[in-house]
Amino acid sequence: MLTFNDLLSIEGIDTAKVRLVRHQDGRLGAGRLYRAWRNDRGAFEDYQGVQVKDIFPVGDFLASFVVTEAGKTVFVGMYRVDGVDTCPPGSIDTLLKQDVSGQFRYKLQLVDHLASYRDMAVIDWGAAARVWVQQAANQAKPLIEITEQYEPHFPGFRVFVRLIDEVPSLPNGWQQVLRSVKGVYLLVDVDSGQQYVGSAKGADSLLGRWMNYVAGGDGGDVALKAAARGGRRNYQVSVLEVVDENTPDETIEQIESYWKNKLLSREFGLNRN
Repeated sequence: MLTFNDLLSIEGIDTAKVRLVRHQDGRLGAGRLYRAWRNDRGAFEDYQGVQVKDIFPVGDFLASFVVTEAGKTVFVGMYRVDGVDTCPPGSIDTLLKQDVSGQFRYKLQLVDHLASYRDMAVIDWGAAARVWVQQAANQAKPLIEITEQYEPHFPGFRVFVRLIDEVPSLPNGWQQVLRSVKGVYLLVDVDSGQQYVGSAKGADSLLGRWMNYVAGGDGGDVALKAAARGGRRNYQVSVLEVVDENTPDETIEQIESYWKNKLLSREFGLNRN
């Protein structure tokens, strides 16, 4: 069986100088890192370059893999470790939104080795998923697939559910769908369970409205502003109803009001009108 080490050997890369790195983080949603790699490469590379422990030897290479929403371990690139220092005070991880002050920050340089296999080579990592950094020389990972990984199809408005902070890294096709429609949506505070019913109308699409929340955390809404005084809230977003782009704003507001009544979001949630 062909292994990833066979690909390294074909490229003339010494497997003793390669660390295999498998990225999957339970603090982020399934497939979140893969979507970041596809849509916000800088955020992914910042995440990869900051580590709690000193685990990447300077001068070695990283063969980086990311677990997709479908559970595939996909090769995303070879990186050379050019140096290491520590994160200055006040450093915040772009994806985790956590303080990483004092942690190790590696200078990683994406190199051309195996570039044609990026987003194509899928390996079987094996049973030791918790051992996410391994020496390539000791691990002949079987290649189980070499084919382009296509972004998953948009699941439909009825099924769609995401954390609001995941919206900027949604697959491009999904963003195009959400950019093309107006309608009524639901925010749920995942810590308190409180609900907020909102609408995208006027010049706004669902995507445009949600990006306002990503930027400011409250979208300018009174109750959400009040909730955010204790710190940024963690909201889940979903779609309640979509409307034709030519639907008048007044009709959209009526639909929004119907949903507020159904969900009692004025009495027990975050709506104030």
